[in-house]
Amino acid sequence: MPRKLSLALFLLAAIFLFLVVMTGRNTSWDKKITTGEYYFPGLKDEINDVSLIKISQSGNTFEIVRLDNEWILKNKDNFPADTNKVKTNLIAASNAIKIEPKTQRQHLFTKLDLEDPSLPNAKSYLMELYNDNNKILASVIVGKRIPNLIKRGEFGVYLRNPSSMETWLVSGNLNASDGVKNWISTRLFDLVPDNILRLHVSRGDRTPLKFGRDPIDNNKFRMVDFLSGIETRTSIGLRSVMRQFLKVEFRDMREGDTYNLRPDADIEIETIDNYTINLEVYNEPIGQGAWVFVSKTDHPDQIKNIGYEFYLDQNSKDEFIIKLEHVLKVD
Repeated sequence: MPRKLSLALFLLAAIFLFLVVMTGRNTSWDKKITTGEYYFPGLKDEINDVSLIKISQSGNTFEIVRLDNEWILKNKDNFPADTNKVKTNLIAASNAIKIEPKTQRQHLFTKLDLEDPSLPNAKSYLMELYNDNNKILASVIVGKRIPNLIKRGEFGVYLRNPSSMETWLVSGNLNASDGVKNWISTRLFDLVPDNILRLHVSRGDRTPLKFGRDPIDNNKFRMVDFLSGIETRTSIGLRSVMRQFLKVEFRDMREGDTYNLRPDADIEIETIDNYTINLEVYNEPIGQGAWVFVSKTDHPDQIKNIGYEFYLDQNSKDEFIIKLEHVLKVD
């Protein structure tokens, strides 16, 4: 092959390769590759204007709404949200720092949980922040969270711009989803055994279980009015049973239902500062879980729960329902 023809073919191939590379690049994306910048520039100045957080996934929408200075879960019968958890997520969004750009290839989005959030069974979430005028202050698709991103205990999360193919790994403990745990405290009680003066558990015709303070040593627990001649666990063992009972977390909540049947369990708690909490437990008609209804309380930290009931899955229910065998002496 003549030398001039070989050179011409080489140059032609080089030009073709250059055009392919340039065509495959997104120049607007390149201009935005600036790590160390805020993902939402300007959101820090508008963070106090946010009045609605909307989380969408697979056709369902979860809304956290600010009324005056309180946040509520609109989709959960206006149950009060945990203001600290809401603020934590808002601050995490406003402080999100770009770490590195990720893929623009749509078929790889699922690996980062950044697929189209409107798809059935999507793992991604569309998060939108609105102000009182219904103006969107921020909109983003939230994907997989990454623990120990730069240092131990620091989180990162994958984000995608809903109107483009831009994906980023950002730093920040943004934990926004439609899971209630991200917006409220899911502990039934913020109590420990030392807060309890007495605890009564009644389950139908079964032996009532009454935990009380020892009259000789008020720091110890014992079973009150118990079966004659039957030995129970030591104070340490009973304290362990109560600790497990008090730390149970619920998975869902709703407005209290009207039941035309007797509760499967009645629980009455009296605290050392003379507050009472009365609970009714109703087993699921179909399933292994249960609903716990707050029927009455004057405890200031539990008043918000009056009129609501809370769902316990089977594991939580098994920890919550104290049975006779739990208090008997263990050889």
